[in-house]
Amino acid sequence: MRITFLVRSIWGIGGTIKTTLNTAEALVELGHDVTIASCVRNKAKADFAIDPRIEVVSLWDVRKPEEGGERLSFLDRWRMKRPSFLDADKVNNMGESSKLLDVRVRKFLQTHQTDVLVGTQISINLYMAAYGRPAAYAMVAQEHLYLDHYTDTLRGLILEHYPKMDAIVTITDADAAAYREALPAQADKVVCVPNSIPPSSKAPSELTEPVIMTAGRLTGMKGFDILIKGFAQVADDFPEWKVKIFGRGKDRKKLKGIIDEYGLQGRVEMPGPVTPLDAEWQQASIAAIPSRFEPFGLVIVEAMAAGLPVVCSAVKHGPLEIVRTEENGILVEPKQPKQLADALRRLMSDPSLRRKLADGGLNTAKRFEPGQVVGLHVDLFDKLVKARA
Repeated sequence: MRITFLVRSIWGIGGTIKTTLNTAEALVELGHDVTIASCVRNKAKADFAIDPRIEVVSLWDVRKPEEGGERLSFLDRWRMKRPSFLDADKVNNMGESSKLLDVRVRKFLQTHQTDVLVGTQISINLYMAAYGRPAAYAMVAQEHLYLDHYTDTLRGLILEHYPKMDAIVTITDADAAAYREALPAQADKVVCVPNSIPPSSKAPSELTEPVIMTAGRLTGMKGFDILIKGFAQVADDFPEWKVKIFGRGKDRKKLKGIIDEYGLQGRVEMPGPVTPLDAEWQQASIAAIPSRFEPFGLVIVEAMAAGLPVVCSAVKHGPLEIVRTEENGILVEPKQPKQLADALRRLMSDPSLRRKLADGGLNTAKRFEPGQVVGLHVDLFDKLVKARA
C-alpha cells in the first residue's frame, strides 16, 4: 500500500513526531511505500533519525533563504500575512498558520497520489475534511489528544467534520469510547491503536545508579515543577540521589528558579534535549512522570522498555491504561508533591521493589513495540482500501 502521514512538522521533538516515525518505519519494514508530508520545515536536520526508506516532503520551508529556505514570491508573502481559515476557531497553535499554509496544504491534498492519508492532529484532520479527495484515497483522522480535552468550539468542529473521515483512530480505549458516544452514527469507524515505541537499544538498567529521570517539553503540562518540589521533600534523606530532567521548553527559567528556591543546585539537572534517550535511561533507576495532562504517555512506555520502575500521575487517559500500581509502577494523585515524594521514597529505599516493578514494566512495554502495533494499522488500512475497490 501507499500510505501517507500528514504532520505539522516532522523536524522537531514530540510524542506525535516520534510515534509517527515509529509507525512509518514499521510499515516500510513490511514493504509498504510510506511518505511523511510535513506542513512546515524549520531546520536542516530532524531531531529524530528518519529511516531513509521513508519519503519526506515539506510543503513550506520556513527557514531563511540563506539557511536553505524558500524565497517567497510577492503573492506568497501576501498570503503569509493573511490568517488561515482555521484561525477563526483557534485551531492552530503554530506561528506558521496562515493563508499560505492553507494554499500549500490544499495543493498537496488535491494532487498527492496515495492509498491512505493519515492526519495526525485536529488542524490536519480539518484540512483533510476541507480539501481532501475522498474519491482518491481513504482518509484517517488520528487523535493524539482526547475528545474531552478540547474546547466546546473545537469539539463542535470535530463532531461536524470527523464523520467525513473513513476512520477515526484514538490512542486509548477510553477516548475511543468517548468518540463512539459522541458520534454514535460513526461508532464503527472508531478504532483504538496505541502509540508504539521500539525496544531500547541498550540492556535494561541495572537499577543501581541513584538517578531519578524524566523527559519531555519543559512546560506546565509535564509537571516537572511538581517533581522538583516532591524531590525536595526526600532529598536530605537520600543525599546520593539526583534528578535529571531531559528536554527543552519555555519553562526552563521557571524550573531553574524552583531548583534554586529549594537549594537543589547540583541535585536536579536539566541537560537539555537528547535523542535517543536509551543510554540515559540505562543510567537511571527510577522514572518519574508527574504530568498534569497526558493523553498517552509515550515516555512511560519508553522508560518501561528501558527497564525502569515508573512513578506516574494518575491522569487520563494513557497512564490509567498503562500503569498498574504494584505491578509495573506506582500511580499517584496528580499535582501532589507529597504523594510523589512518598512513592519516590519507597522506590529509593527498596531495590527489590524497583526490580519487581521494572520487570513488570518490561513485560508491559512489549505490547507497544512497533511490530505488535503495526498490525493494527495494517489491518485498518487494508480494510479501508478493500472497501473502496
